[in-house]
Amino acid sequence: MTLSDGIQLTPMAPYMGLMRDMSLKDKQAVVAFLINTMKESDDKVLFAKYLEEWQRETRFLSSVATITRQPSFLRIVNMGGNAVPYIVEEIERKPSNLVWALNAIFHKKIGEGCSVTDACRQWISELKKS
Repeated sequence: MTLSDGIQLTPMAPYMGLMRDMSLKDKQAVVAFLINTMKESDDKVLFAKYLEEWQRETRFLSSVATITRQPSFLRIVNMGGNAVPYIVEEIERKPSNLVWALNAIFHKKIGEGCSVTDACRQWISELKKS
């Protein structure tokens, strides 16, 4: 959500002013608390944020190992099962290296040795039959 003057609102926006004078340790505790108490719809917001960061920061990279070690990719993986519906939605729309997050989340090696598009198809098929 964006205000009329172009200010971007995030789930933590109301707390930013309060956090200005806090120590780094206290700020981290507040952020951890807020993330742990977020609703499901907030997962979609987090996923979208991490996805955009990951895509922007890996746009010109070709190494899958480097692409899948990028911090925002790892944040998506750390979302675990909460990220799965959003990952599936994204790879159905546009196959990408995001599919490898599913291998990490499920501790399964689907699509290894094949194209990204084929890996996406295999994962979508696997998850839709569940």
